[in-house]
Amino acid sequence: MEGYETGAGTARQAVKMDMPADQPQTPIDEVIRTAYDNIGLERLETVRALVPRVGMGGLSPVLLNKIRPLFKHTHLVKDEYLFQQDDEVDFVYFPENSVISEFQMLADGRTIEVAVTGNESAVGISAVWSTSSAVNCAQVCVGGDAYRIEKDVLERELTYSRPLQRWLHDQINAYIKQISQKVICNTHHAVEERFCTWLLMLQDRSRKNKFNLTQEYIAGVLGVYRPSVTCMAKSLREKNAIDYVRGQIFITDRSKLRKMCCSCYSELPPRRVF
Repeated sequence: MEGYETGAGTARQAVKMDMPADQPQTPIDEVIRTAYDNIGLERLETVRALVPRVGMGGLSPVLLNKIRPLFKHTHLVKDEYLFQQDDEVDFVYFPENSVISEFQMLADGRTIEVAVTGNESAVGISAVWSTSSAVNCAQVCVGGDAYRIEKDVLERELTYSRPLQRWLHDQINAYIKQISQKVICNTHHAVEERFCTWLLMLQDRSRKNKFNLTQEYIAGVLGVYRPSVTCMAKSLREKNAIDYVRGQIFITDRSKLRKMCCSCYSELPPRRVF
């Protein structure tokens, strides 16, 4: 049959393709430049600026799904101690909508907060790969949901997962940064500024406007005496930034708190975006 080739019992039409002898090749840098021109640099910058989607504890979705079966859900009650100074830490806690404060005891019996953690990180991670006892007290500041995992189980998973190891190192670095920033804040910034920063951090992590906080508790966070808190809260209420009744504080104007907080608010780790 004319125009066909026969092979293996089937008829196939012969295909003729005319290829130019010397077809010019486009350099790879020209391809890249054209692609960038078509996409637009502005759109690329927007993509780079996007916050990575993460789950609780700052874990990526892949890592979170991998170790999720190892977590146990727990409800944390306000003022509950997860561990105290010199205790052995058995669990690492991943807050969901709860907030946990870590405290140090001063020589005169007062306390001062050295770290505050919500769903952007975890509490107790410094105990992983360490036999040392707890150096701080960890107390629930805002009650809510959390997940916990046994320290030994997390340590085992870290042994086999390089991405999980990188997550741990990132969290420890963020923890050190927060403690270092707290030292600067507690030393150089006014109490009212620190209080505004702290309230904003609580709101970021809990997504609430109302908090069950006594003046005694706030004094313990800021490392001051209770009368100082009374005067400060009254001043902020007169400025219509907050309101309060016995044992409760309401954020009424976040923008005013933002203007009155110290510069540490922008330096401290923010709540993670889901």
